[in-house]
Amino acid sequence: MPGIIGAVTGFIERQKGRGYVESSALQRMGKGAAAMAGGGNITVNVSTAGVGNGADTTEDVIFTQTLPANCLDIVGRQILIEAYGNIAATSATKNAKVYFGSTVLVNFAATTTQTGVWAVSAYVTKAGSNSQSILVLTDTTISGSLVRSASILTASEPDNAGIVVKVTGQSSVATAGLVTCNGLIVGGYN
Repeated sequence: MPGIIGAVTGFIERQKGRGYVESSALQRMGKGAAAMAGGGNITVNVSTAGVGNGADTTEDVIFTQTLPANCLDIVGRQILIEAYGNIAATSATKNAKVYFGSTVLVNFAATTTQTGVWAVSAYVTKAGSNSQSILVLTDTTISGSLVRSASILTASEPDNAGIVVKVTGQSSVATAGLVTCNGLIVGGYN
């Protein structure tokens, strides 16, 4: 009987598969009285070994994800972009870039002798029609010690079209795998 707790199973309206909850629905935060909009990962691209640039000198797409149109449909909606990887020390200059649409969120640049880990978290918030405010937080050990930075950017990606989020790698010599990405995680928050 739908809507009745089953005496044996304890489930209410047990269903197979997934269901959708409207974006305006609220959920309780822990056991407190605070109500919040839902959120979670839209996509997770991960590789323990890391996916690297190709054996060429062009900017290569390592991971990519296209956000569906209208993900940022009202002011205040957020996208969280997290990416992390490594740059190897070789006789080449190297770049790891993270994009939100056509906006470069960060460009990790390394000289021929530099090596290390890089990571970025970018909070993209819809600020108006086709307008986004972005807080970018980075950590890197490419220079030999931990360097943290924060910046605020703006973007003007169209709300009613897909938005590409990608990580690219590039090297000044045709050696594969000098710039690697171990993860690109994109989350959405109502």
